[in-house]
Amino acid sequence: MKFASSLLPCAGALIASSASNAGFIGWVGVARNAPGAQNYVMVDIFAGVSNASDRFLSVNNMTITTTANGGSFQSSDPASKAFRPDTENYSASRNSVDSFVTAGGIFPGDPQGPYYASAFVQGDANFVGYAPTPVSAQQNSFPPLAGWYTTDPAAIDNAATNLSQINNRQGASTVYGIWVGHMVVRREVSPATITRNGYATIRDGVTGTVDQGYGSQLFVAPAPGAAALAAVAGLAGLGRGRRRH
Repeated sequence: MKFASSLLPCAGALIASSASNAGFIGWVGVARNAPGAQNYVMVDIFAGVSNASDRFLSVNNMTITTTANGGSFQSSDPASKAFRPDTENYSASRNSVDSFVTAGGIFPGDPQGPYYASAFVQGDANFVGYAPTPVSAQQNSFPPLAGWYTTDPAAIDNAATNLSQINNRQGASTVYGIWVGHMVVRREVSPATITRNGYATIRDGVTGTVDQGYGSQLFVAPAPGAAALAAVAGLAGLGRGRRRH
């Protein structure tokens, strides 16, 4: 299944790795207009990794802010009004006009296809409002220092994707990435920004080490009629720690 509209270039920055087989490298982004809903821009975030065998463990102390009116857009569906992906109804995909986090994904046959979110993702104690309740409001603001993790590191959907097969990706220094987030914002008269700061923890599939790195990335969602998503800044510092099993 192909995307209904072509991918647009997005802002992106990649934190370079200082060692081979280092696991986490940095954030990679892909942004495009929402299929069938051109007033929205979707930004998919991947944790860039070193090897096809690397596995996602967690995101920690993540802060996501946006200047877009209304914040991170959420579907009004009762199962989709918070950042937990609705995997039971298969409504959490890269084509969804809905914001959520994930821990990898399934893409049957086509790496440009819908990418259904992982059923093994769980918010940590800092992720206030992660799961919707019958009486909760739509979670349009990402809580500061939130985190999420996979409950099954060996799950088939917790696998690195060959990003070179995804059109107009940013972060050319890495080939592989694991899908960790899908953010949707409204397109506005003035460009809106989406800023992401946080840590990812990756188990390296070659060395077996656990690697944690910090990344900061800024995206711009252009005004309607803009030819493409503009790239702006990208890098903060890199703090790395690793431990062996």
